[in-house]
This record gives sequence, C-alpha cells and structure tokens, in this order.
Amino acid sequence: MFSVLRTPKLGRVWAGQFVSMVGDGVYAITVSLYLLPRADAAQALGTLLAATALGSIITLVFGGAVADRVRRSLVICAADLLRIFGVAVLLLAGPDAPIEILAVLGAVFGCGAGIHRPAYTALIAQLAGRDKRREASALRSATSRFTGIVGPVIGGSVTAASSPRWGLLINILTFVFSLATLVRLDEPKVSSGKDAADRAGLVREALDGISYVRGQKWMLGVMVQGTAQAALVIAPMAVVVPLVMGGRGPAALSLVTSATACGALAATLTASRIRSRRPGTVAMLALLCELPQIVAVAVDAPTAWVVAFSALAGAGASVFAVLWGAALQERTPDHMLGRVYALDALLTQALMPLCVAAAGFLLGVLSAAVMAAFAACALLLTVVAVLPVPGVAMLGTTTPDEEPDRTPHDQRSAR
Repeated sequence: MFSVLRTPKLGRVWAGQFVSMVGDGVYAITVSLYLLPRADAAQALGTLLAATALGSIITLVFGGAVADRVRRSLVICAADLLRIFGVAVLLLAGPDAPIEILAVLGAVFGCGAGIHRPAYTALIAQLAGRDKRREASALRSATSRFTGIVGPVIGGSVTAASSPRWGLLINILTFVFSLATLVRLDEPKVSSGKDAADRAGLVREALDGISYVRGQKWMLGVMVQGTAQAALVIAPMAVVVPLVMGGRGPAALSLVTSATACGALAATLTASRIRSRRPGTVAMLALLCELPQIVAVAVDAPTAWVVAFSALAGAGASVFAVLWGAALQERTPDHMLGRVYALDALLTQALMPLCVAAAGFLLGVLSAAVMAAFAACALLLTVVAVLPVPGVAMLGTTTPDEEPDRTPHDQRSAR
C-alpha cells in the first residue's frame, strides 16, 4: 500500500491531504466545544452541521464535474481557501455569532467539502496510475481512518490545554500546509476526448456522469445498495449505538468508537492484498461483518462483546471500501472519475440527515432493540438483493477486447 508514495507527485499530494484531514478531525471536536458555552448551544451546533451537510450534498455532483474539466489540484486549492475563509470568519464572529451567520458559514464549509472530495479522490487515482489504483484506494482509506482517530484526540488535547480557538487556528494552518503542497503541481492532463471549444456545459457534464453510471448496471446497483444501507442501517445505528452504549457510561461509548476505528484501520492496511475472481462478492459479504455488532446491541450484550464486534464491523466496512474504491478507479475512464466519485458520495449521504432525524424521532416510540433488529434485517436484505445484479460479483468485467478506459460509446463502436 505504501509503495505508491514512491511516486513523488502522489507522495507530495498525500502529505498535504494527510495534514489537512488531521485538521478536519481537530475541527470536528473544537467547533463543538467552541459553541458549547452558548445558551442555545444545541440549536447553534445543529444549524451549523445541517448547513454543512446541505452545502456538501448540493455541490457534490457539480464538484465532480468541475474536477473533470479543471486541474484537480486547483479545485482542492479552491476548497481549502473556502474553508480557511469560513473558519477565519467563525473566529472573528466569536462563539456568540447569530444563528444566521452560523448557517451561512456551515454552507461555506459544506461547499468546500463537496468540491474537495471528488477532486482529491480522482487526483490520487490519476497520479497512481491504473496498475497501482488498488493500493492508492487502500492508502486513501487508511489515511481517512487514521486521521479520524488522531484529529479528534489532538483537538480535545489542545482544547483542554488552552481553548477551542487554538484548535480552529490549527485547522486553518493545516489548510495552508495543504495549499503549499499543491502550488505549481505538475499533474497529468486529463483527456476528455473533446476540444476546449466543444466541451459541454457544467450541468451537461454532471448529467453525463449520471448517464455513465446508469449505463453500468453493477456500478449503479452497488450505489443504490449504499444509499439503502446508509438510510436503513447506518443512520438508525448512528443514534442507537450512542444511546445504548452511552447509557453504560462515557468509557463504554469511547471503547466502542475506538474499536470500530481501529478495526477499520487494521483491515485497510491489508485489504489491498485481497485477490479474488469475485471481489464484489467478497466486498458485499464483508459488509455482513456489521451484523454481530448490531445483534449485540439489540440483545444488550456485555460491553466486551460489543467492543469486539465493533472492531469486526469496522474491518468489514473497510474491506468493502477498499475493494469498491479500487473497482471504481480501475473501471472508470480518467475523465469521468470526479463525477463518478461525486455521485457515489452523493447517493450515500443524500438521505442521511433525514434518516438520522427520523431515527431519533422513532426511538421515542420504539425501543432500541426493535430499531437494531430492523437495521439487521435491512442490512441482510440490501446485500442479498444486490448480489444477483450483473457485474456486481466481479465489480465490473473487462476482456482483452474491452479496455477499462473506454467509454460505453467507444465500446459499442469497437463491437
């Protein structure tokens, strides 16, 4: 996995994004603590987070289209500058800033995240080359898992030693470091097959990305499965697990969260070595590793069992993420990568805010055990339902006569 860092340009970009993602983890903790002294802290933080999620969802598809027609390093720079601006204004406005200001700043953060994710993912794949894309996918996933552990720890430590303001300042500095690694980056040019004068408009290019995914039944099937799992499994469990484990004390919830992250990181470090003729089957069955955790929570199992099964759940999710990410990178033409990644992220996230809110409401009517049982059944059904879709078992197919970087139109012409 780490062999891809020997590519100088990729190593340079990865270093900047690693630091930036640590900053994201610092921000996630310190912004909550920054707003905590307010009398309306729950409303203020909820408004900020909701606006951030909305901004990210709105810009994801168009962010992917932009990443496929503009230098991807420049798109990441624009995202960094947006977030630097947002954090700086938040510091200047102070923790007692009006709710309306927080909503605007949340939208700014979300827009920055929405245009950053597809550009970064596509740039890493582009710099790695097709023969190293599975390793690049594993590295990107491992980085995300690791920084998700380290960032919050740094943020909490800095806040405890000084104040949340210093955590937000650190977040700004990480974006500055990211910008420094991207300046004058000589990245390969992505060929779109069109002259500049013939390029479609931004909206048309975004729609072209949707059309491309619709033409790949296996790709669309897995994305729809991800949408259903996020809405029916991840969203309710995001409320149930903190409720059940938090009732046993802060240490229990902390152990479960840490075990999930550690299991995910451990699996990510080895998942790129998996070789199978049916990687899609392996990836889907790996998602079922979440079942023991869900069942353990539903039956109120001892904390030690929930912690162990949480590590297994994190590992399974990471195996899926690495195999799925590698398949997208290997099967998608370079000039479509940004749009495909954006659509994948959009479908996964689109229903999450609504479903998390619905889960919170339903827990006032139903027990946590019933909600967990529902999530377990939904996970089984969504995995079983998608496996028969043509191409899912192998996550797409290629033959000697069908090169992976051809578009559907090119393939039809060749036949």
